[in-house]
Amino acid sequence: MKPSHISRALLEVERKYHSLAVPDLVSTSQQHQPPFTTIHALPQRTIHDVYYDDPSHSLIKAGIWVRRRNGLWEAKVKKGGDFLNSMFEELSGPDLVRRCVLDVTRKTEGEKDFFGLDPIATLSTVRQSWLADGEFKIVFDTMNFGQHTVGEVELQEEFHPPSTTVNASSKEHQMREKMAEMDKRIQVFMNRYHWAFRPGVPKGKLMAYFELQETGKIS
Repeated sequence: MKPSHISRALLEVERKYHSLAVPDLVSTSQQHQPPFTTIHALPQRTIHDVYYDDPSHSLIKAGIWVRRRNGLWEAKVKKGGDFLNSMFEELSGPDLVRRCVLDVTRKTEGEKDFFGLDPIATLSTVRQSWLADGEFKIVFDTMNFGQHTVGEVELQEEFHPPSTTVNASSKEHQMREKMAEMDKRIQVFMNRYHWAFRPGVPKGKLMAYFELQETGKIS
């Protein structure tokens, strides 16, 4: 994926985990060592996602996930990491999503034509989330298919290139350095509070969705 054409970017770094090892992060924190410095439950949300791509899945192959989340267009552009610890630039709004799709597929259709894409997955998620130590967002998602669950620890930060940045390549390098630093902070956080996260290999929601789709359990 080409670097974004905007002067600032919203960066998201996340590490997945299998499931929570405690029944409630807030009420049980003080029973473990070390406890969270601070932990606050956030309102539970229900998220409706429709993911889009072309028939050859060109966007996903390029590390881009285009979706309408609760009716709003978003694109997550992978900038590094792997399945378990991912680094993304997040784009919001039809104009940025259209430009992102155009860069990869060369499709010129607009929002009313879904940017020339087809829906490839439709799913709903009940999301529980907490804010820990003032900046780390812990989420635990329960999907509406196959009783599938998966969790993530996330950091989000706005990236503003220094005034000395003169080209897109330099900006891209600085973004990757920033996300690598964010990923290290998440790793330290999860190691410190290892008692909160149950060992096991997590499976992403789209991977689980496509696996069930192949078996005919999802049409």
